[in-house]
Amino acid sequence: MVAHGDFVPLVRPATERPLSQEALGKKGSLASLPMQLNTMIRDQLSISTWLALGAVTQAVLFSIMGWRVFLPPAFLLLFRAVDTALVLVGFKHNAFMDGVLLNKYSAQFPDSQGRFGSSPANEKVVCFLIGSRSNHPMGMFAPGVKTIGDYFESMTTYLDSHADEFGYLGAATWIATDRETKNERMANMYFRNHEGLHKFAHHDMHRQGWNWWNKTVSDHPHIGIWHEVYVAPKGNWESIYINSAPTGLAATTFTVEPSEKAEGTAPGERSFASPIVDARGGLLKTSAGRMSRSQGTEHDSYNNDPYENYGKLGY
Repeated sequence: MVAHGDFVPLVRPATERPLSQEALGKKGSLASLPMQLNTMIRDQLSISTWLALGAVTQAVLFSIMGWRVFLPPAFLLLFRAVDTALVLVGFKHNAFMDGVLLNKYSAQFPDSQGRFGSSPANEKVVCFLIGSRSNHPMGMFAPGVKTIGDYFESMTTYLDSHADEFGYLGAATWIATDRETKNERMANMYFRNHEGLHKFAHHDMHRQGWNWWNKTVSDHPHIGIWHEVYVAPKGNWESIYINSAPTGLAATTFTVEPSEKAEGTAPGERSFASPIVDARGGLLKTSAGRMSRSQGTEHDSYNNDPYENYGKLGY
């Protein structure tokens, strides 16, 4: 057997629990609307409908204000064209790269002291997928849709603030693209074990929404809801990310207890560890290695690994 050193973390522990991807989507944008709400509103109408609405609005305003009505959109388009050009030539910072880790990395579970060890996929993980869709012409404005959305938002907010109680690690929200408008929303949530997920399912915070649904389901045949649960034992899951902002399992958070000390924190200070570790070599180099099923040497014969000396090692 080949000996491998401990995995190298790429993100420093934090003294405050980072918000999950799902929680970040609730923050306001420049328009003071949460990102998730912005996306849902944009998804309500087709591109052709949005363009037609814009054209009609412009025509009405033109009849009132004349040619001056074209100045705001013209200046907006000019600004965005110049802004994009400045980014392309390197004169301005590319905000789309914010949060991107220029590396090949994997998500691994740290222990209670924030140490990763050298055994990949060393804990089981629960992946909980939950989704909803409005099959109504009014989409998000249909009866019951806002209510079920409010229940879901309150539940995920509660999970973020009581993560340790339920073994909750984090979540991300996604939107389907299988129809032109009014698509399906899905949250991909991670828990340490099924017991924690089951505990929350029967917690009063979840039961409130559950009870409302049971009482009103016949009134809302246009609302579809579903969930799937996958319990992956240790050695039966893996992850790899290349030049990616932390997402999925890589965007989860693990608590390091205050009675112990994680690297980069003060003694006795509670901290929150990221699962992101360098994956350019060793066991984390290959899929089988990341599931503790090989020594990670399957790709050596190709002799074309572009990541061997790529990116930053550690923090």
